[in-house]
Amino acid sequence: MPKIQNQIKLPISVALEVVLQGLRIRLGRSVVTITGVICGIAFLMSILTGQLIKQGVSEEDAKRAEVDRINNFMKADLPTLDGKNITLIAAGMLSEVETRVLERIIADGAAGIKVESGTESQIPRKLTALRPVPRDQLIAESAFVLVMGGDTLPDRDWRVLLGQTPLALTTPGGSPAGMLDGQFVKLSRELTEEELARRAAQARKDKFRSIWIGAVALLVTVIGITNAMLMSVTERFREIGTMKCLGALSAFIRQIFLLESSMMGLSGGIVGAIVGALFSIIAYALSYGISMVAGSLPLVPLFGFGIVCVIVGIVLSVVAALYPAHVASNMVPAHALRSNV
Repeated sequence: MPKIQNQIKLPISVALEVVLQGLRIRLGRSVVTITGVICGIAFLMSILTGQLIKQGVSEEDAKRAEVDRINNFMKADLPTLDGKNITLIAAGMLSEVETRVLERIIADGAAGIKVESGTESQIPRKLTALRPVPRDQLIAESAFVLVMGGDTLPDRDWRVLLGQTPLALTTPGGSPAGMLDGQFVKLSRELTEEELARRAAQARKDKFRSIWIGAVALLVTVIGITNAMLMSVTERFREIGTMKCLGALSAFIRQIFLLESSMMGLSGGIVGAIVGALFSIIAYALSYGISMVAGSLPLVPLFGFGIVCVIVGIVLSVVAALYPAHVASNMVPAHALRSNV
């Protein structure tokens, strides 16, 4: 009695070759399926990119508004700066808002800004018209004093240091100990509890809306891919039956469909991530300007979101193909060959 031989397990390279050939033959349906992945991933990527841009733009808007508020206060309540010196006492590194305030002061016609010798490293290099001087010459011939920086100033005899200078303006970090009543004026404005609560509520609302829209987009993508893969199985009944009659294992049939779905998910995910990011960038650039959007968009998180979207596209495509692959692998060869589809 002849011995029944074991079926040959075909390598993955053969399955990949079959998949590529099938994609070429059914190019139209493959393009439709990939388009569904592109639309879903592009929608998800546009939401994530929009959140990054919105966060950066809102922070930029807040900085500009704070600089404008401080500048308007100084123009309204302080003497003109044309040709006059300003004294800057730095307590640590200056913030972006403080740097812009100084740039605005210089642009408005101030003769220069005097800083204490030895503290130049705390001042951004892009500032011009800075003049380091010894401490005993800081206040002389200055219109007013600016106390800036992220750290608290050390205890000093501020009454003696300021002398007859009418006013010293401080930012949040530059709050000296032993502040003189009536001589120091805070430039910062702290948000009220109501404003903080309103911002927190709006942030929660935006987050929930983004999660809901993204979930719906992904669900639609999964349904679309599943439908396309089921149609692919239906159209290939005779092909599947023929492969099984020639000795293809059920695992090989499943491998074919999962490879096909993962390849479509990869290509659709890459294109969708690029399209979604470009769509959000262009949309926000039309509203805020390309320079502001480019300056407020962090590239590392954007690249990370792109990788996540590509992975999501592959995973969703594979998950959507699990049931069609199961149906295809469990088909009886005789039934598949009798199909008229």
